[in-house]
Amino acid sequence: MKYLIILFLVALFIYMFSFARYNWAKKNRLAAIGSLIIGLAAVLLPLYIIFYGNYEL
Repeated sequence: MKYLIILFLVALFIYMFSFARYNWAKKNRLAAIGSLIIGLAAVLLPLYIIFYGNYEL
């Protein structure tokens, strides 16, 4: 089950990273940096909870 969640999170990060690259190419730097930060937070926080949280999945 953890591997399916990780796969979903990786797909989410790839989508957010491509959106950030698109904004960077269109000279919308603030949106690119913001979407990259949101993408990292959306991936890293669940990964931290999955591997270091005290719960059963």
